[in-house]
Amino acid sequence: MVKVPADDYADLLDSLALALESSYMNMKDSSLSIDEYEYSGVLINRLQAFYCAQDTIKKFLGKRVAQAGADFFVESVLFLLRIFNDVEALDFEISSELPVKRKRNAIRPDISIWKDGELLAIIECKTQLGWLRNNWKQHFEEREKSLKEVFPDAQFLVFVMTGCNWSGFGEQNVSIEHRKFFCFLKDAWPAHLSKEFDSSLFESPVEDLMQRLKFLSS
Repeated sequence: MVKVPADDYADLLDSLALALESSYMNMKDSSLSIDEYEYSGVLINRLQAFYCAQDTIKKFLGKRVAQAGADFFVESVLFLLRIFNDVEALDFEISSELPVKRKRNAIRPDISIWKDGELLAIIECKTQLGWLRNNWKQHFEEREKSLKEVFPDAQFLVFVMTGCNWSGFGEQNVSIEHRKFFCFLKDAWPAHLSKEFDSSLFESPVEDLMQRLKFLSS
């Protein structure tokens, strides 16, 4: 039998799933407000904690690159959308990485929104656009075309974490009901934010995306 020494880090990792479930129940029971940027506050808090932790780990271990946050960003958005679905009693089925059709090479969107077995929308989540920043419109139009060929009535939505390396989507003047593209933070990286922040940081708070989803249920 191998003797395993005490490992605080492993113990912390073991506790993450329980902490996630506990946070979910507490936030659902508190009925987060869509009008007070409470969902966005939770999202910023989590992103800031994640990226600051990864920066610290990178320095401590002497890594050249910190762990990527793409999966964590998707999980955080998924977490909040599921709470929103419960609080607002929208009766959506919200999935992640679920093939939208049973065939090879089927689209596996970051997040998909279903109701009564019908696909209402898919949401592509990006931490930033990076190499896509100069031709994002063409890229996403091609993705939308692929979706519409299979599900003509489904909506194609995009939620980007930050606009710090590009000029944004420029859709602030498009009504929420018809908006497709959402950029969460205007020109900021989560690890660089202070613990106190206000709504001026947002280009499109996550509540805008949530309001867009509410139109799908009407």
